[in-house]
Amino acid sequence: MRSELKRPNKNNQILKKHVAAIHIGAKLSLLQRKLVNALLYNAYDQLLTGKEHHISASVLCEMIGFDSKNIGYLKGALKGLMETVVEFDVLEEDGERSWEAMVLLPYAKIKGGTCTYRYERALAEKLYHPDVYSKINLSVLREMNSAHALVLYENCYRFEGIGHTAWWDIEVFRKLMAVDMMPSYKPFKALNRNVIQPAMKEVNKLSNIQIEMETRMKGRMVTGLRFIVRPNAQQSLVGMDTEDEITDRSAYKALLAQGISKTLARAWVIEYDEEYIFDKLDLAGNEAARGKIKSSKAGFLKSAIEEDYHNENAVKKKAQSVAQSAKQTREKLERKLEALKTAQREAETAYRWHTAEIIEEAFQLLSEGEREAVTAKFQLSLGSSIYVNAFKKDGWKDRLTFLDIKKFWEARGLTLPSPAAWAQKNGSQEPDIIKAQINEIKEQLK
Repeated sequence: MRSELKRPNKNNQILKKHVAAIHIGAKLSLLQRKLVNALLYNAYDQLLTGKEHHISASVLCEMIGFDSKNIGYLKGALKGLMETVVEFDVLEEDGERSWEAMVLLPYAKIKGGTCTYRYERALAEKLYHPDVYSKINLSVLREMNSAHALVLYENCYRFEGIGHTAWWDIEVFRKLMAVDMMPSYKPFKALNRNVIQPAMKEVNKLSNIQIEMETRMKGRMVTGLRFIVRPNAQQSLVGMDTEDEITDRSAYKALLAQGISKTLARAWVIEYDEEYIFDKLDLAGNEAARGKIKSSKAGFLKSAIEEDYHNENAVKKKAQSVAQSAKQTREKLERKLEALKTAQREAETAYRWHTAEIIEEAFQLLSEGEREAVTAKFQLSLGSSIYVNAFKKDGWKDRLTFLDIKKFWEARGLTLPSPAAWAQKNGSQEPDIIKAQINEIKEQLK
């Protein structure tokens, strides 16, 4: 099979993921975590038998919800995986823990629009356990906007059948969420407010499960937690079908009617859109009616689907719809551009207010005389009365003089977070990703 042509059905991408892999302790970004899942999904069937795995770079971007042709950024993300040492810190069902470490991705290559990659044998064996796996819904992962929500979903979904997760020691949970090295999240109150609650809100809103947190106390201190896990019936109504419902699909039934085995029909329905399958069924029917099939019809259909034989009638119909769809595509891009600009403005505002809070805290620690002197010195550095009046009105939160404020306090020795560091800490989308998407859409609209 030409795996680089693999284009999974967005509403039915189920990843059989070994439970240990869900407990990866590496500090991966949101994009990198999505890449890990997408690459594993693509390679899973040949994980132990294939030396290399292939996937279209555009399909890969589509699978992780990275709606962009910015291959340069994708290369950087892949390189990050190649430089990542993965720590498997597994909390077993019996309470015992096991630990291993290895390189996540030893090799990657992009050429001619195709991404080629390899796994080390030891990692492949760990990732491939068809008898012990968690079904991770990739259509959910595409929509996740924060790394914390993605990690929480991965670690709760495998317990849906049980109804609740295992109890996690609070320190193990901090490590699981990759915040164990952040002192600000040491108090459970801060961890709950800034990590757990936003992640739970996103999981409950976007995924096919609903979760609730339970805590275990020792005196007044939270020492452990677990999550109650229930199916999200509302999301199930909008296309998040499980693998067991494949047999109800019309494409699956049509393939069986043509003599295709249940196993192969199931694999095709998972891998390809129904429109693609029916196009090939139509092609096989036409060729059989014309007496052009020398082998079996089922054999021709297999080649047509896996090698993408083209149906001339379908090609003509598609060409006729290009003009109509072009307008719809442009309108969609324009709406997305406005949404990204809004997200960018909101992120900039949130970052500015966060920075201002740090500055205000440092400012209040000064004596009254020092505060007056610092304020006067800063106003004097602004020069123009327009900027001075803006600062007098909004103080250290002023948008117009924000860059000057930040530079002034950094010169005084105050450590302030960069926009990228702030976004990563708060589980927000990275500013560079938003900017890259905005620029890409602008290029497409030219």
